Amino acid sequence: MAVRSPHFAIVRRLLLVQFALALFFPLVFLPFGINAAMSALAGGFASFVPNAYFAYRTFQYSGARAVNAIARGMLAGEIGKLALMALIFIVLFKYQKTLNHGALFSGFIVVQLSVWLTPLLSNRKPNSSF
Repeated sequence: MAVRSPHFAIVRRLLLVQFALALFFPLVFLPFGINAAMSALAGGFASFVPNAYFAYRTFQYSGARAVNAIARGMLAGEIGKLALMALIFIVLFKYQKTLNHGALFSGFIVVQLSVWLTPLLSNRKPNSSF
């Protein structure tokens, strides 16, 4: 059975922040109409879902004996993340005719930039080692 990485707690907090941003950031676009808010929501989830998949695959294993499994998980996670992101955007652009592109990419970028919050979400001091 796989042992979860001890760093997964930080990743879980980051994913919760990304999920909250994906849900609540569209409220900024609500004054511009429901279409803009829904586009921002779609952009946020176009960022969150692939990031969650990557985190699951990357932090699935832990320990020195699982180095090969960790490397395979990271590679599969990154390939899957990029494929999911591309698939989501293809589906959005092909089937959603009323997209507000500015709101869509704003939602996507805000959720992506939330990774910068990772040091604030960890309980470690900046100079401590992992």
